[in-house]
Amino acid sequence: MFVVGVDVGGTFTDVAVLDVQGGHTVTAKALSRPDDLTTSVVEALEMAAATLGVSLERLLARTVRFSHATTRTSNALLTFSGSRVGLLTTRGFEDTLLIMRGIGRVAGLSLAERRHPRATAKPPLLVDETRIRGVRERVDARGRIVTPLDVDHARAQIVDLLQEGVEAFAVCLLWAFANPCHEQAIAALIGELAPQAHISLSHQVAPLRGEYERTATTVVNAYVASALEHYLRRLTRRLRDAGLRAPLLVIQANGGATSVDRVVPVQTIESGPAAGVAAAQAVARATGHQRVIATDVGGTTFKVGVLTGGKWATTRETVIGQYSLWLPMVDVVSIGAGGGSVAWVDDTRLRVGPRSAGAVPGPACYGRGGTEPTVTDADVVLGYIGPDTFWGGRMRLDTAAARRALAEHVAVSLFDGDVVRAAAGIREVIDHQMADLIRKVTIERGYDPREFVLFAYGGMGPVHGNAYARAAGIARVVVPGGASVLSAVGGARSDILHTQATSDLLLVPADPSRLKSHFRRMEAEAAAMFEAEGIPPERRTFSRWLEMRYRRQLHAIRVDISTRALDDGQTDAVVAEFERRYAALYGAAAAFREAGIEVVTAGLDAWGHVESLPLPVVPTGGSDPSAALKGHRSVYCLRRRRWVEAPVYDGERVSAGNRVLGLALVEYPHTTVVVEDGTEAVVDAFGNMVLTCEVEA
Repeated sequence: MFVVGVDVGGTFTDVAVLDVQGGHTVTAKALSRPDDLTTSVVEALEMAAATLGVSLERLLARTVRFSHATTRTSNALLTFSGSRVGLLTTRGFEDTLLIMRGIGRVAGLSLAERRHPRATAKPPLLVDETRIRGVRERVDARGRIVTPLDVDHARAQIVDLLQEGVEAFAVCLLWAFANPCHEQAIAALIGELAPQAHISLSHQVAPLRGEYERTATTVVNAYVASALEHYLRRLTRRLRDAGLRAPLLVIQANGGATSVDRVVPVQTIESGPAAGVAAAQAVARATGHQRVIATDVGGTTFKVGVLTGGKWATTRETVIGQYSLWLPMVDVVSIGAGGGSVAWVDDTRLRVGPRSAGAVPGPACYGRGGTEPTVTDADVVLGYIGPDTFWGGRMRLDTAAARRALAEHVAVSLFDGDVVRAAAGIREVIDHQMADLIRKVTIERGYDPREFVLFAYGGMGPVHGNAYARAAGIARVVVPGGASVLSAVGGARSDILHTQATSDLLLVPADPSRLKSHFRRMEAEAAAMFEAEGIPPERRTFSRWLEMRYRRQLHAIRVDISTRALDDGQTDAVVAEFERRYAALYGAAAAFREAGIEVVTAGLDAWGHVESLPLPVVPTGGSDPSAALKGHRSVYCLRRRRWVEAPVYDGERVSAGNRVLGLALVEYPHTTVVVEDGTEAVVDAFGNMVLTCEVEA
């Protein structure tokens, strides 16, 4: 029996196949085809099947669980290639999406970008203002109907939007989460007039306070829904035709999976990085690490998440394409930095990213038409990536093309034509950009990165992890087994997760009966979903949480609350935890106790636990790795500023207990672990490579 995880990225499509009885994992990578992602998935599955020595049909027929993480929704949003959306809102509030709460020009931008306000702009409209219509109705904050819905007027607005070619409707009425009856009535009208149109209702997509964020989330859901649904239909049909009988699960941004017929499109944004953090959590639990900085370096982006106490951080608000969304997701921060990041010269400075060469045309060394220098080109020139062993030997890299790109675009401008110095400069710039993001994600949240172990994964994480960890002051690095496809591994291991939330402003100490009624309702809804998904009661757990803030302040902080504390009416521990987290994030002096503390949101994480799969165990050997040695290669050592002959080891032949001293390279089919000068690497029982390095002062 097999469990399959798939992660479709911007450059590569990754597959991990877990052999349930054999206890081992097979991985595969295929180049992502932006015009036909289903073919990329099938190609990667065929590679994995070939490694197992079975046909694709036999692999799928024996698959008991199939989980899929996707960038389809992210791509549709970021490339503005979604559906033609019409927005229906309460009359008088048609400009909510356009005003963007006054933050649209700078939302999601770095501090450096915000310093030049004349260079900032609001993002392109997802809904043209001519397709935003107000309807006559009004519900107040307590859910009481102030003005009944004018059905004839609403029908006329829908007809006008259909005549303008609208394909999907977003319906977001004022205070609809307190009483959704008017949104439901409008949905019924749309169903009569346009049965094929997609309908997104705010009380279902984002039932929370925050008029702009709720509107934006509903609009984005409608905008990306058709792209995702069309892709999932094609993929499901193709996999069924090839023999898959197990249900298709889709990974969500919150780190859990849900059935394909229950997925909310907007909640799949950044599902790949969330799956990677879920896999990092599994490795951390197996190896006993409680404080982990999870870093994922792909072809386009560098992503950072933090685990404390063995749990990942969660955020409710995120910014995608400068739109602020209510979206429960694993708290992962990313920048445009990866193997495909393009290096360029800005006056007299070397810059790397955020633009990426992607899979097409890709880095110059791919030989697929790319001419601009990338991080991968620099790594090839410096000897860190072997041109004959890249991608398991399926693609021979063109070192001469990489040198030409570096020479023409970087070396001639800044390094007197010295290609090696240019490549070294690119590597140092990208490594320090990654280290800067690590410091931002940790120090600005009250964490000392030196107290954490860093996990480096993704196709390029093992190549650069040692370097950016040292730059961030982190002495311990773990390269997990299967690092290059860890998001796919995480998808295969992910539990079912349904996150629900209810907005209700309550002054602390809050009425326990009111909170308990919210939790009972959410738990009943989650239980009904688990019944439909076949999750038995003994495999269900419910985690309650509150979002709290000081009154008259904006930022709410999530705090877990136990069932016992709520039943006993003992909220002192919850308040103490809120104040501790607040002080760590904003400083104790910013607290405003005199104003009181209020509950903003009550939430529930409902987990449906799938069968736990142990991590594969590798054979144990002595400390000498010479049995895995396959040769030497000239590598440019940045610390010594000279070329050295570095040993190259076969990662699939290393044994638990093997010790590798840097400078050395450990090559796996889909990535290379760079053990830098001054670093010692030891392979643990699960095949993870643990690096202990000298940190920068």
